[in-house]
Amino acid sequence: MIWTYNAYDPSGQLRKGRIDAATADAARQSITAMGLAPTRIAKSQDIVLPWSKRNPSLKDKALFTQQFAQLLGGGVSQGEALAVAARTTTNAYLRQTVERIRRDVDDGEPIEEVFGKKEHAKAFDPVFVAFLRMGRASGNLARPLKELGEMYKWQLRITGMVKKGLTLPTIIMVACIVVTYFIMGNVVPTFMKILDGLHAELPPLTKAVKAISEVASNPLYTAGILLVLGLTVYSVLQYRKTPAGKLNTDTLLLRLIIVGPLLRTFILARISRSISVMLKNDIPLPETLQIAASIAGNALYAQHMHEICEAALVGNRMYPVLLQYPKEFPEQFALQFKAAEEKANLKETLSYLGEVYNDEVTNQVESLTATIEPVLMVMLGSVVGVIVVSVFLPMTSMMQALEK
Repeated sequence: MIWTYNAYDPSGQLRKGRIDAATADAARQSITAMGLAPTRIAKSQDIVLPWSKRNPSLKDKALFTQQFAQLLGGGVSQGEALAVAARTTTNAYLRQTVERIRRDVDDGEPIEEVFGKKEHAKAFDPVFVAFLRMGRASGNLARPLKELGEMYKWQLRITGMVKKGLTLPTIIMVACIVVTYFIMGNVVPTFMKILDGLHAELPPLTKAVKAISEVASNPLYTAGILLVLGLTVYSVLQYRKTPAGKLNTDTLLLRLIIVGPLLRTFILARISRSISVMLKNDIPLPETLQIAASIAGNALYAQHMHEICEAALVGNRMYPVLLQYPKEFPEQFALQFKAAEEKANLKETLSYLGEVYNDEVTNQVESLTATIEPVLMVMLGSVVGVIVVSVFLPMTSMMQALEK
C-alpha cells in the first residue's frame, strides 16, 4: 500500500513524499528510520484508472533513466535519487515499483540486484540491469545510465518514425474501406431500385455491383462479416501467444511487400545500436547478444541472435551465422560484421551500421508515405468510378434505345 507523508528532516526543512508499507505504523517506522520526523501519514488518494496499471512504456523508461542518471551525476544518493525520480514519473506502476526498489536499496541491498528481481521485470528489462551492474563495477553509475537513457531516446525516436510511416496509410486504407462500404450499402441500393422499376437489362458489371450492395445493405450479412473479422483477429492474437505462432507471424510480417523491408531495416538499426552501446559500456559480448535477442522485437531475429550468441560462447566466428540468413541480414551487414570481427572493432562498426540503418529507416518512411497515400487515393477513386459507371451504364443503354 502506498502512503503519502509530510515530515521534517534534521535541519527543520519540511519534506513530502510517498512510501510503500503494509500499515501506517510500518510507514511511520520506515520514515523515522530515514532520519525524518513525520507529522502526517495518509493513504495515497491516487485515482487508479485501468490504463494507469499499464506496464511502463519506452517513453516512461527513457524519462526515468535520464532523470535518475542526472540526479546520480549531481551527487545525490541512490535512495534520494530513486525517491525523486519516482515522484516525477506519470506511470503508476513504475512509480510504485521504484518506491519498493528504493526501500530495498535503503536497507542496504545492492542496487543492481534489487532492480534485477523477478518481480520488477515488467518495469526494468535486462538491458537496464546490465548497465547498472557495469556502472556499479566501475564506480560510476551515472555515466552508463546516461548512455542508456540516450539509447532509449533513440529507440523512441526511431520507433515513432516507423509508427508514423505505418499509421497514416492504415488510417487512409480504413477510411477507403468505410467510404466504399457506405456507398455500397446506402447509395447504390437507391439507384438499383430505380433501375428495377424501369425493368432495365443490367450489364454484368452492374449485376456484380448490385450483388455486393445487397450484401453491404443487409444488417445480417454485415453482422456476419464483422463477426468473422472479429473471430479472425482474436484467433490470430491467441495464436501469437504461442512460441510457434509468434515465430510464424513475425516471419510473415518480414515477408510482406511493403511492411517487410521497413521492419527489417528498423530491427537491424535497433540491434546494431543496442549492441554497440552495450559493448561500449563493457558488457560481455555473450550477454550483449542475449539481451539484443530479447529486445529485437521479432521472434525470428531473436532466434538468429541466440544462434550468434551460441557461436560466440564456443569461440567460433559469428559472421557465418549471418551469412546463413541473407533475407534477415543483408550482404552489406554481414560483410561489415565480418570485417569488424576480424579487426576486433565490433562496437565502432555496429555504431556506424546503426546510424546507416537509422538514416535508411527515415528514408523508407518518407518514401512509403509519399508513395502509398497517392496509391490508396487512386484505388478509392477507381472503386468509386466503377460504382458510378455500373449505375449509369444501364441508364445510358436505355436512353440510346429510346432514341432509336
